[in-house]
Amino acid sequence: MKLHFLMVGFSAKKLLIQTALQAGAKISLLISSNKYKSEYENLFHQVLVVDDIYNWQQIKEAIDHSEKIDAVLTRHENYINVVGAINQYLGLDGINYEVARSFCNKYLMKQKWLEAQVPCANGICLDNLENLNQFLEKYSFPLILKKTSAAHSNFVVKVVSKDDLLQKLNFFKNQADGYITSKPVEGYNAEIKECHFLLEEMLHGRELTVDTFVSKGKFFHTPICEYIMAADLEIDDSYLPVRTMPTSLSSDQEKIVYETVEKALSALSAKNCVCHTELFFDEKNNNCMIIESTPRGGGYRTEMTLSATGYDYSLAVFKASANLELEPIPKPNKAVSVVEYFAEEKGVIEKLDLDFLNENQMVSNVKIRYGAGDSVEQAKFGGKTIVNFFIEAENHSKCQELAVQLINQIRKSVKINCS
Repeated sequence: MKLHFLMVGFSAKKLLIQTALQAGAKISLLISSNKYKSEYENLFHQVLVVDDIYNWQQIKEAIDHSEKIDAVLTRHENYINVVGAINQYLGLDGINYEVARSFCNKYLMKQKWLEAQVPCANGICLDNLENLNQFLEKYSFPLILKKTSAAHSNFVVKVVSKDDLLQKLNFFKNQADGYITSKPVEGYNAEIKECHFLLEEMLHGRELTVDTFVSKGKFFHTPICEYIMAADLEIDDSYLPVRTMPTSLSSDQEKIVYETVEKALSALSAKNCVCHTELFFDEKNNNCMIIESTPRGGGYRTEMTLSATGYDYSLAVFKASANLELEPIPKPNKAVSVVEYFAEEKGVIEKLDLDFLNENQMVSNVKIRYGAGDSVEQAKFGGKTIVNFFIEAENHSKCQELAVQLINQIRKSVKINCS
């Protein structure tokens, strides 16, 4: 794999690049000065540092002084627009800037899917209220209000009445109007008109995700991952506490999921990348509805896929970006869960006793972000995880059973003063 790759952004996780380097790849890094670390100089062929990674003139100057670039990739949702702009400027066969913008805005994405008759929730832009009453005549509460450019489950809330909707919309406009996960690239191209707030019908079913490598015009899917939702644990928040790979779907049900995901990615013109797609599967009617997709790997999918199947997810990210042939992904031989826990109310942590996690042999990679005295917030209002960890077991149900048990222990062990 004697190619020169430009990676946009880096989390300092060496697992993301080590096998590509071992395969002979030459990897350079484009990174903003506030995220630069001197240790990166020893990891990458070149480190291109800019003050503003969303400023096209700075980006252009950096890559113009770089060696010839064969492929561009990112593992971060924040930099998808940057990847699209560089691909288009260099004439590389990846997603261009317009495609990147559709991927980065949930309303633009929805318009593409509705046009292509991809099954998804119907919705309207709520930047103004001119279409609200007409929409409410067709769809009843509860509905879902979203910030269209937010990552993960940040700024996604259920609304139960028109008054509730208007109150939460006003809160979003005051608190989250400037929150943009992947910003437009300043000075690159004419601005594409976007929508900032989206109201859509509420979907039901099992919430699933699929990561899909798109290369050589073919789709390579990871095992389907299933979520336990906050509401299932009686947590009043929008995040997804447990994700488990693989699911317990039948082979026929998996086929429906994969075919729907392929239709959704084709409508968005995905190519030479890995895409993380979220959906609901309705077992009663045996169909699925797409929620959203983004051209970057899902959180922890590198570790989960490697653990469950032995497949080198990180190497496949590089190969897909260069439009190289990929090996089929093996069927899983065990199950793995990732568990995340956020604050259930805004406040200051008084007590945090989580030693029991490290004492469980099925638990690994425990990471605790906060301690006593730290301020925390709910996920739906932009909060960060208090703790996350992995569980490995022989099957889906054993992973999920232990995950729920441990979350209930965590809830009793974390005390927050919200006064």
